[in-house]
Amino acid sequence: MTRGHPDPEVIRRHLAALREARHNLRRHAGRSAQELRVEADLRWIVERGLQLCVQNALDIATHLAAASGLDSPDYATAIDRLAEIGALSPEFASRLRPIAGFRNVLVHGYLQVDLDVLERVLREKLQDLDEFALQVEAYLAR
Repeated sequence: MTRGHPDPEVIRRHLAALREARHNLRRHAGRSAQELRVEADLRWIVERGLQLCVQNALDIATHLAAASGLDSPDYATAIDRLAEIGALSPEFASRLRPIAGFRNVLVHGYLQVDLDVLERVLREKLQDLDEFALQVEAYLAR
């Protein structure tokens, strides 16, 4: 990576990992908070899958921001930077921004993960990760 030039191979590796994790999570998209509460293995699969998805998206964001020479002191700012450089639409970046905090909950607050939130993310937010990948791929193709 040089300033102004992201490493497309790095981005593609993260997109592939994101795609794989999204694919595996789709099998669990209809699971309820109660099922997650009762089935520890399922809860672990979902938490780990979401963590992988979110981390890959944030790694892409920080890589693209750094390649553009933009300071990104935190993950939420890195997502904002993607809107600034045109990799994400501003509306979508604003909607996606909370995943930075969600990542921190998954990584650091795993003992207090709200299972109702996990259920909602599985049901309503996986498509945001699909949209993220599509917008990043379109940006790289330009």
